[in-house]
Amino acid sequence: MESKAVNAAAMANFDTLLLIAGYAVIILILAFGATIIIKIWRGTIKIDFLINERDGQASLSRFQFLIFTFVIAISLFVLVIANIKSGDIVFPTIGSGVWALLGISGGSYVLSKGIHKPGEGNGDKAKEPKAAPDNPKPGNSPA
Repeated sequence: MESKAVNAAAMANFDTLLLIAGYAVIILILAFGATIIIKIWRGTIKIDFLINERDGQASLSRFQFLIFTFVIAISLFVLVIANIKSGDIVFPTIGSGVWALLGISGGSYVLSKGIHKPGEGNGDKAKEPKAAPDNPKPGNSPA
């Protein structure tokens, strides 16, 4: 009987420790997010090329990947809040369709990066090999 009381007390202490650790992680993540937002606001972190390529043109694949990521993250956040309000403290399951959409979006970004290699028609000039000189210097002629 005494061991059950000790186990119950230990579990209560463990639950409290988990709750404190969870709050600490949330505060840390919020601090990182606030730091990043402040640095973006002050201009220390530049987001000019968030959806643009190096040549300044907008990238549809980057924009799509950004939008899909935010939509999925916000939807997941809403589901977590709804679960907490209903009393279930369970992380919601993410369906295979959501993973497929995110994978297709990420794949289109990777594919667009593969298509636009430097020097292949996107404004960058590939380095051309130097031509051999017409008049070689004396003493450097092949024997």
